[in-house]
Amino acid sequence: MDYLEPEYAEAYEGWKNNSTPEGNSSILNTIDPIVRKGTSMFGGESPLTRSRARKLALEGLGTYDRSRSRLQSHLINQLKGLQRISRKQQEVVRAPERVLLDKFKLNKYEQTFLDEKGRDPTDNELSNTSGFSLKRIKHVRKWQPGMTTSRLEEISPNFAGGSFSGDEKSQAAWLEVVYDSLSPMDQKVMELSLGLHGRKPLANSQIAASLRRTPGAISQRKKKIQAIIREEEGLSPFIG
Repeated sequence: MDYLEPEYAEAYEGWKNNSTPEGNSSILNTIDPIVRKGTSMFGGESPLTRSRARKLALEGLGTYDRSRSRLQSHLINQLKGLQRISRKQQEVVRAPERVLLDKFKLNKYEQTFLDEKGRDPTDNELSNTSGFSLKRIKHVRKWQPGMTTSRLEEISPNFAGGSFSGDEKSQAAWLEVVYDSLSPMDQKVMELSLGLHGRKPLANSQIAASLRRTPGAISQRKKKIQAIIREEEGLSPFIG
């Protein structure tokens, strides 16, 4: 039995014989009432959703079997995928406004410090300048568009360090003590090496390029910091 509706038959058969960009455009114009209906039911009215709906409709045309269902029923079912897309968009809209504002402020403080000092601030200097705690700085850095608050909390534990074995809280506390005792340059080396406060750990060559130092000079600073860490740790995770 053929369930394809007569009003779509000519356009559908033409598209099957000419699935080119021009053919796609023609069939989309014909099935536009179906696409609009599905978008209204499952996705809302944003331009991004409408664009995605047209793509889903084209994909649906490729899997349509006229002997099993009407074209409209098949495409409406295909457009249910817009619900997931719509939820993701809403998560972005609901992103914590305070996090976005703090991210903007941190970028502004970093740029001002760079303009005045000719170098990037350490996280400690950024904290002192901005008034944000190191924990808050990490929290803000970890956030990405589309990330929910619960996901942000999940990947932002209390300490902004790397991966440590044993008693992590004890090691984390000691690393903060060591960090606070260092010069601004050594703080920066420690931040970039361990990935402190929401940063991504960098290799020696990357740190050297960032701080305009030689890799050898960075290695020397890391060894000095490691010696301090070893006062508490039998084996430091710092050198790698």
